[in-house]
Amino acid sequence: MKKITTLLLIMTLLFTMAGCGKTTTSNENEKPKIALLMADLGNPYFHVLRDAVVNQGEELGYEVLVYDGQNDASKQPSQVEDAIQKGVNAIIINPSDESSTANSLKDAIAQDIPVVTVDRSVDVDGILSYLVTDNKKGGELAGKWLENKLPEGGNVVHIEGIIGTAPQRERGGGFLSIVDPEKNSNSKFKILDTAVGEFSMAPAEAAMSDLLAKHDDIDVVFTQNDTMAVGVARAIETAGRQDDGIIVIGFDGAKEAYDLIDQGKMAVTAVQDFKFIGSESVKYVDAYLKDGTKPEPRVLVDVYMSDDKK
Repeated sequence: MKKITTLLLIMTLLFTMAGCGKTTTSNENEKPKIALLMADLGNPYFHVLRDAVVNQGEELGYEVLVYDGQNDASKQPSQVEDAIQKGVNAIIINPSDESSTANSLKDAIAQDIPVVTVDRSVDVDGILSYLVTDNKKGGELAGKWLENKLPEGGNVVHIEGIIGTAPQRERGGGFLSIVDPEKNSNSKFKILDTAVGEFSMAPAEAAMSDLLAKHDDIDVVFTQNDTMAVGVARAIETAGRQDDGIIVIGFDGAKEAYDLIDQGKMAVTAVQDFKFIGSESVKYVDAYLKDGTKPEPRVLVDVYMSDDKK
């Protein structure tokens, strides 16, 4: 009886091993996976970044799993955990903020999953690379563009993104370092008012409607992204103030911004190169997965002002 039992155990073990081997063979036939976590695909300009990652990933033989944080930082931690559960080989994240995904990203790094952040950074050790827009320079360029446009100064309204995020701090900080008399004694401008638009169209439109009702002497509106600039332009039109000559400055280089510039409803935008950031981030994780090559730990991507889509 003992011999029969032992034989059955051996047969069971062999069957199990054969099954594992089949699963391994099946997994080997699957494409390696990259998880792409976007902060907000409700912002049309983020589609440029998504498409750049997906196209470059597919070109290099990866399946790209795309997650949308819907401009809600509380959604991204569970999305990171979901990606880990699905066995992704790498994570590229456009974080909603710097801290909400910290613990989940630490879990990924502890499992040797390389992580690259794009556009924005996070407060986590062990990130393979931060590939981010030089937002401070972009804000400074917007301020210098305005100095040249209105050398005698004017009244400025500042529409900020999500308070506490790096783009909000850096873009606003760069712009105010040039335009705000409290930070630049040579400035001839006055910061008339500041409002929060949360990097979204509807909140920016509502905020601008309130500001237009409050002020009849607005010369300039600086918005920290183009989506909010679209909301601002709509509010100006709705209020019947389109002939006031209000200068609207955006940030991104989105198609919607160039459409408004063509219509004379917006003046200029600070352009960040999402196509480059997206494709480079995939190349970073691809090189690391193939031979352990590490990119520079922090890469700042340049920004420029544009009123004409090239």
